[in-house]
Amino acid sequence: MRDTKANRQLFPKQTEFGYVSVAETECPTASECPHYHYKEDGLPENANTPIHILIASFRDRLCGRTLHNAFRRAKDPTRIFIRVIDQTQQSDLEDDLGCWKMYCEKYNTNCLDYENQVQIVPVDASLSKGPTYARSKLSAMIHYDYIHNTHDDLLDFHPVQKQDFCMQIDSHMDFHDDWDVSMIEMFHRTENDYAVLSTYVADIKQNNKDPKNVPNLCMVEFTGSIRNWGTKECRDLIKPKLTNAMWGAGLSFHRCHAELAVPVDPYLDNVFDGEEGSRGIRFFTHGYDVYTPDTVMVTHDYHNHQGNPVVHTWGRHGTKDEKGNVAKHDWKWNKEIESARSNWHTFGSKRVNMLLGVGSAFDSTKLVKEERDRIRKSRYGLGTKRTLDQVIEFTGISLLERKMIDNKCGNLLWIPYKESPNYGIVEEVLARTNDGYDTPKQQQLRAIVKPSPVMMGNSTTSLSTSDKMIVFFVVALALLFIKVLMKLGWKEKDDKLKQ
Repeated sequence: MRDTKANRQLFPKQTEFGYVSVAETECPTASECPHYHYKEDGLPENANTPIHILIASFRDRLCGRTLHNAFRRAKDPTRIFIRVIDQTQQSDLEDDLGCWKMYCEKYNTNCLDYENQVQIVPVDASLSKGPTYARSKLSAMIHYDYIHNTHDDLLDFHPVQKQDFCMQIDSHMDFHDDWDVSMIEMFHRTENDYAVLSTYVADIKQNNKDPKNVPNLCMVEFTGSIRNWGTKECRDLIKPKLTNAMWGAGLSFHRCHAELAVPVDPYLDNVFDGEEGSRGIRFFTHGYDVYTPDTVMVTHDYHNHQGNPVVHTWGRHGTKDEKGNVAKHDWKWNKEIESARSNWHTFGSKRVNMLLGVGSAFDSTKLVKEERDRIRKSRYGLGTKRTLDQVIEFTGISLLERKMIDNKCGNLLWIPYKESPNYGIVEEVLARTNDGYDTPKQQQLRAIVKPSPVMMGNSTTSLSTSDKMIVFFVVALALLFIKVLMKLGWKEKDDKLKQ
């Protein structure tokens, strides 16, 4: 961290500024290191694991070029599978030509060679609810193709295995040559099955130049919610650096079991600020660790994208039918998610704040507390591997006070936890519901392992209404039984006195 007036004001207790040498290990003890078991694709000759690229595009003329770059720069393009939420509208603008059509007309006349490796989901841009909402559809698609990975007749696109790689990127990117092999090798350099490689990537002008400076996310600010604040810098890394759970949406490379365990929340309507901080913290509580990449393998076209005014028009209006209802898309991987929407009262940034306890404990009324608790135990909630108290300590962020309280940009120690079988996918993740209400299977699991009070918002969880009725009934029976015994005792005593 640079020695500036702003940094000294932000962290008055800090005495050392500037570059710090990266520690040789992140293990707190010799016997406590990240969980690292699956090494089959760690060698170049075995690095043929599928990579599922997830792209949310909003009226982006550069999306077709991104498809082109992903395939042409991969060492093995046959293992690249790309899903695109392609938001366009009727117009004569090049921005609304569509991702696949732009790819075929402008970049690759032999695009049909990759036709079966790209899934384009066209969406009316006037229905957009922001980048987070669009990205949630990609998580839902991965979830669906994992659940049905052994049923070709039910698959929506291509089967997903938990050990596949999922890679979320923006729609205006470029890649280094042989990026697919290099990203997998870099993942294994973390020696952590639960690693998530993420940062704000370098500008596209740095592509294939092998820069030694890599952006490092570790700071936040608070607007309507939690928001990443700029980047720091790492130089000459020999392996990815453990960060304080700060995650960037423009690049996230991880095993697909991470996408299944920590899907993007589909109820964050019109959210920009709050998406990244909340998902990074959710990754952390589920046992995943965010790392700054040691090498720039993916780059971002900041100038041409951000300089295009069309891409900033999301959320301005919606399309309604003759009855005034907003039109909906009937995707099979989205049906359960939308059917649960009516069970929620809280959406958008307020939902992020309620999940994390940003600025409030959200326990002012019984209804507010119940909504908060359901969000936290839903499929889009917090994990059980690490607590919110550990979040504060590890990130240096006071969520309740809405401020940074410690500098966590330097060396960090990994936070140990007990690993679950099969990455907890079946027993813990898929057992959760979209609306946070317990299924019978969940009720059995929660009777065995109950979350700590911290995970429920720093306050002890109260009994449910049904539990209270049971307790009341048992107490009433006990009192009635005691009363009967007392009457029998009094009667026996009266009989003796009469004699």
